[in-house]
Amino acid sequence: MMLAQADTLNPTASSNTTQSANSTPFWGAGTVPAPNALTALRHAERDRTDPLRLGVNEVYRDAITLAADRTGYPRATIAAVISAEAGPLRGKRLDDAANQRFFGELHPQLDPKAKLDKAGAAEWKALRRELSATWDPQSYNTTSKAGGLTQFLESTWIESATKPGSYVNEQAKSLGLVNDANQVVDRAALLDLRFDATTSIVAAAELDKGYFTQLSARSNNDGTPLVSADLPADKKAQYIYLVHHEGANGAAQILKGTLTDARAEGLLKNHVADADKRQTMIDAHEGSAAKAYTAYLWQYIEQRIVPANFR
Repeated sequence: MMLAQADTLNPTASSNTTQSANSTPFWGAGTVPAPNALTALRHAERDRTDPLRLGVNEVYRDAITLAADRTGYPRATIAAVISAEAGPLRGKRLDDAANQRFFGELHPQLDPKAKLDKAGAAEWKALRRELSATWDPQSYNTTSKAGGLTQFLESTWIESATKPGSYVNEQAKSLGLVNDANQVVDRAALLDLRFDATTSIVAAAELDKGYFTQLSARSNNDGTPLVSADLPADKKAQYIYLVHHEGANGAAQILKGTLTDARAEGLLKNHVADADKRQTMIDAHEGSAAKAYTAYLWQYIEQRIVPANFR
């Protein structure tokens, strides 16, 4: 999984406001339902004990709730992790989402192919700006090949899909992508499953819980726990993202200060493309790539993993 937000599969922007409204929801035709009044009522009691505020990403409420039910994690924690990973809607996909909302929901009487008047065009543009904060389930990082809302690397997705009892394993088996012996049957189609929003969200939460459990069992050299057992919920969320991003072993290296400069140079290069900027960061940290990457990572985590933003 990658630190920086993903590229998208459709990065080319379009300003055409007269194209046809897309009948397929931008989150896909899979398992994420559109929000409605009944859904809101059903979650009213849950919202009192495990609050969740998603704004334009309300379509992912049920998926996040399922992930929380399977892991015991607060929904706001799961949402914060997604927000740090998923790329936003942009380009044609953003236009399609705006058209779908504008013509399909707000103004069904209007002809999507007709030119909007001045007021209509202004409303459409304002709606498009609002929807630009929407997480894109088709997020894809062309460098790492990490894909989906939670930016699974191919190898990590295969690992999760072949783990008995995991949500993605259950889904993959039901689709015939993994057999009863937990062997991959159709690798390409299995990797495409990363772009199903619900599967991506639940798979990430389950994987993160497993990694965090491994990390919590480790100790410092003096025998003290590497991660305190009584972390406040929002601080724990930051450690959950740390293992989401680095894995249990990588997170342990970060916390123990045993990350080598050689490994850190590669990690830093994955996230900071400009060589001069990387060198400046290293120089600012006593010539240590490990210290530079650790500082960079924690700064990102502290800025982006803020569950309070989703409560």
